[in-house]
Amino acid sequence: MHYGIAVRRPGPPPDPAQLCADVAEKVRVRAPALAYRLAGRGRRARWEPDPAFDPAHHVEFHRLPPGIGVHQAVMDALRVRPLSPDRPLWSLMVLHGDDEGAGHVLCYRAHHVFQDGMGIAGATRVLLGTETLPPPEAGGTYWRSPGPARRGLADLGRLGAASPRWFTARPGGGQDLQLQVTSLDSAPFHDIARATGASLAQIGIALVAGALRAWNPTAWPPDLRPDVGPRGGLYGMRGGEGRDRASDGGEPGRAQNPHDGAGLRGEGDGGAWSEGAGTPGGGAGGGSWSDGVGRRGGGDSGGVWGAGRGGRGRSDGGGRWRKGRGRELVVALPVGLCGHRQHTALGNHTGLLPIAMPCDEPSTMARLERVTEQTTLRRIGHARQAARRLYGLPAAVAVPMLRLLSPLFRKDEPRRLSVTAIPLPKELAARGEVFAVPGLAPGLAGMVVIMPVGDTVSFSAVFDPRVSRSGELLGLLGQELKELHALATR
Repeated sequence: MHYGIAVRRPGPPPDPAQLCADVAEKVRVRAPALAYRLAGRGRRARWEPDPAFDPAHHVEFHRLPPGIGVHQAVMDALRVRPLSPDRPLWSLMVLHGDDEGAGHVLCYRAHHVFQDGMGIAGATRVLLGTETLPPPEAGGTYWRSPGPARRGLADLGRLGAASPRWFTARPGGGQDLQLQVTSLDSAPFHDIARATGASLAQIGIALVAGALRAWNPTAWPPDLRPDVGPRGGLYGMRGGEGRDRASDGGEPGRAQNPHDGAGLRGEGDGGAWSEGAGTPGGGAGGGSWSDGVGRRGGGDSGGVWGAGRGGRGRSDGGGRWRKGRGRELVVALPVGLCGHRQHTALGNHTGLLPIAMPCDEPSTMARLERVTEQTTLRRIGHARQAARRLYGLPAAVAVPMLRLLSPLFRKDEPRRLSVTAIPLPKELAARGEVFAVPGLAPGLAGMVVIMPVGDTVSFSAVFDPRVSRSGELLGLLGQELKELHALATR
């Protein structure tokens, strides 16, 4: 399963010899993990340096076929040529047409075994930017006592539960995976963030939930709507209006710092929710979701992503939203187990945080509230801790356990949806359009990647061919953003 991040640039493609030389130097000096390959099998599997590493094996040039959109052409190229298991599982693809004036695309791709989303983002920042990754020997381990791993097992069980039908099936299915990309101006996101205390990532998830609701309204029956009291103001998210419960680690009436989306530095042990690329977050819960997207951390549940609320799903009217009698659309948000400064871009270092998408909620503002309530630093910290303990289980226990759980995620008719976010530095946006090229894991009917980068927030989505009208979903995000912006800033 391959994933990628691409940058569409103007002008002719780079010279092959010069590009290989640049890649060789960057791998040697700034990303030594990219010269590692997978060796051994089963419990003896390990990462080791490839003694025959040659950057020429990892730089590919492709022609953009006529009559196909650039985004889909990149998706097709990423999937058509498998990576060799005898070498490091990544490549840098260059896609160009016959007309040099039409520009070209640089796309970094990797196999998910080789890197998680945070690792792919890190490697992209090195090869297409100016950053440096720590050496592989700096990577951490997650040995912990197995007892608390029960929380992680419970999360996996929730993710493996039956998913509701959130889409209309296409009769007979389609031909192949289709990549959809749209980019929105980041200015309204920042306005909403300043008004509500939410992060760009939380706002993006709420927009996806609203778009899903508008895209297929019959999938969300009235009995799933929340049972809440009256809502006041901006659901208590303006400075000083929030009321957290002390038992939840919250801080009553804590004023929220203005959110400028710039990824301010926190004071905690690091880590990124949704495999982000920013600075370490704050608080004992560890870090922020996509760290470079959130706000300053501080306290056990406060600060980042407007997460200082730390409440239990209550509105400021005192009501509680209930799960309803139907099934929830639960998505798995990746939780980084180490901060980007410790991530070597080698291997997978993520846990999963189950989030119920509030598609059943008719109120635009309430959808954002429900997202923020489920993504407090306390919840993120718990998910990170549970995942670290799962990683620390002996192979003799972990492998049979995962084999028992795997059938839950491999159904004949994929129904699940995945939503994640990966922030990237502004320098990449200055060089052209940036978009993600997601893969589609077994059991998934769709995947949406939210990427704040520079002056835009990019949404990339790929859907199973059996999902009808998939090309219409991302087109609804603009109207959702307009409505949320008007409500949040009035």
